[in-house]
Amino acid sequence: MFVCAECGLALPVQGHCPADGTPLSPVGEDLLLGTTIGAYRVARLLGIGGMGRVYKGVHPTIGSRVAIKVLSRECSDRRDLVDRFFAEAKAVNLIRHESIVNVLDLAMLPDGRPYIIMEYLDGAPLAALIEHAVAQRTPLPLGGLARLAAEVLDALGAAHAKGIVHRDLKPDNVFVAPSGRPKVLDFGIAKLSDVNNASTRTGSLLGTPHYMSPEQAAGRAVDHRADIYAMGVILFECATGSKPFLAEALFDLLRMHVEAPPPPPRALRPDMPPELEHVILTALAKPPDQRFATAMAMSLALQHATAQLPPEQWQPLTPPTARPSGAGWAPTPPSSWSGQGSRPPPPPQPPHLGNVSTVSAGQITRGPKRSSRKTWIALAAIALVGGAITAAAVLAGGGSSGGVAAKDPGGAGSAVAPGSAAAPKDKADVWSAAAGSGSSSDGDDDGDDGDGSAADKHTEDPMADQLEKLDDMIKALPPEQQKRLAGYRGLSKLPPKERLKRLRALAAQGMAGLEAPDPAAIARDATGDTAEQPPPPPPPVAPGAWISNETIDPPPGFDPEHLDVTAFIPWAIDRARKAIPDAQLIRIDTNGVSPDGRANLKLASHASEHGSIDLRFISPSRGKRDPKQPLGVARHDFNCEFRIMATPEGVEMMPINFADCSKERVVPVPRCSFSGVWKKAIARKAPAQHVVGNVDYRSNGSKPVWYFDIGSGFDVAFSQMFSDDC
Repeated sequence: MFVCAECGLALPVQGHCPADGTPLSPVGEDLLLGTTIGAYRVARLLGIGGMGRVYKGVHPTIGSRVAIKVLSRECSDRRDLVDRFFAEAKAVNLIRHESIVNVLDLAMLPDGRPYIIMEYLDGAPLAALIEHAVAQRTPLPLGGLARLAAEVLDALGAAHAKGIVHRDLKPDNVFVAPSGRPKVLDFGIAKLSDVNNASTRTGSLLGTPHYMSPEQAAGRAVDHRADIYAMGVILFECATGSKPFLAEALFDLLRMHVEAPPPPPRALRPDMPPELEHVILTALAKPPDQRFATAMAMSLALQHATAQLPPEQWQPLTPPTARPSGAGWAPTPPSSWSGQGSRPPPPPQPPHLGNVSTVSAGQITRGPKRSSRKTWIALAAIALVGGAITAAAVLAGGGSSGGVAAKDPGGAGSAVAPGSAAAPKDKADVWSAAAGSGSSSDGDDDGDDGDGSAADKHTEDPMADQLEKLDDMIKALPPEQQKRLAGYRGLSKLPPKERLKRLRALAAQGMAGLEAPDPAAIARDATGDTAEQPPPPPPPVAPGAWISNETIDPPPGFDPEHLDVTAFIPWAIDRARKAIPDAQLIRIDTNGVSPDGRANLKLASHASEHGSIDLRFISPSRGKRDPKQPLGVARHDFNCEFRIMATPEGVEMMPINFADCSKERVVPVPRCSFSGVWKKAIARKAPAQHVVGNVDYRSNGSKPVWYFDIGSGFDVAFSQMFSDDC
């Protein structure tokens, strides 16, 4: 028997396919080739994995292509592996994210082997791009890598929000389309909050050794921060062409993950910004609570670290043999990444800045000779501010303080892993200092006698001196620059908890680059009032402008422990339309909702230590193609989707860039109240006492529906879909 690799047509004689002229290939020992699975002909073998095979399937009538994953006969005899295989389909269906490969169907072959039908992807795995770059000795562009990683992190954040941990993230499981956009594959060993499931129980060793987190390597329980660690390994490998840990024996490799500090990435990639190195090393921290608290926090830090890369670093990552695509990325940084254009030459380090993380000063240039002193004050202030922003991005969403890559004591600027033996023990931990935690690298040589006296103030709060200097620097700046940095004044006087809250809010708003002071401004500043002013409110969005990350005032009576979700929805819609007049609702995601329709956002969710109410919107006018551009021209203007999110910290408005809004379906304001949805669930035998649920509202393709779940993954106690017909 012979089969056409293009259409799957099987014929008894060798020759060419009568439909498309492709030479026919012998089936050999693979008896699935040329047969039909579901509605698709099996055309050719795409790959072989540890649990089975993946085939290309073709619909015989309309020619659509799919990928068909079939579990091997050996694995099909093990119930735990069959459950794990079907868990992939369940996980993907729960997440429903555009950067995760879509599962279309699952069933059993007549011989008992299970299979999954997935969307067919053109392109190549990220591993192939790394191998090609190493072979050609051409390092991957850091900006293109950051954009790809940001989309993968967005997909992971969506998975974590549903209580799903991938646990086997690696370059082979990130597929890159010809446009440069990624798709995350293979949730086959994902953990769906299944603490009682043997396949993911403590002591199991699942995953790929080179990308395992220390807790995976040690056989301990894992959570979403294992995926954060894997992303750190992937970024390290993509940027340097080498994995952080290599060993001949599996035991030695796992031990390195648990004990050995990773080498500084900049030692292997000298053109890497120090900020990007800090992001990678923070993700690779050994203790989970010293990594980024969430995928979103890592994405924010990554964006901040790469926003000022030069233009040549923004070429998209595309497969080596990919054809040009009309839907690719522009070789420029996204407009939302807090900066445009080339990174300016770094100025000399201002003296006496202490232990801070430096960032690019944006488009600052040296002014006239008489203003040079204040220009350097501005640069010094921005260096301090940059450390605060990055610290807030690390802490956003989790509130945990942990280690950060510290500067090399010899002044070379190379970094070491948080908490590693090579970290200098005489320097305060910047992340913890920014949060006011009072921890230091050595933990036992701070001179604190435990009495809490005023003499111990700066020992307990090692960032206080730097923050007081920052106040003095800001007061010496021209008025306009003082206004733009007003939010950073007075931090040394705040209690640690309030300081952390302020830093988180400032990180969400972003930090624009400051401009050089002009002589007139300096002359005005000489006699101006430098009294401390409260932080100004976020400026209103000008007509036609797009939004940026900002904290907004919550509705009156905002109570995160007893929030009326039904009342919050119209307020959020009104607030969205004040910012973007044509804003249209596309989905609502909530958790921690009680039968009375009120949410307790301080209850832990599967993705973080708290819950949230997340409304997403699109701007149809910004989603339309420019009629002046001919059809087929690549689009880079997908600034048309944004969200309003309530957490225990307050309410934020944030853009969601890279999203093609033409693919989203608008939904009307819900007719059902959240208590009304609960009544529907209770009528279908949902538990009603001492319980909270996850309540989502969106289109199912033809009409708006409610997705209602109590629990997640294998711990689901109740799951139903309801019509919005209250």
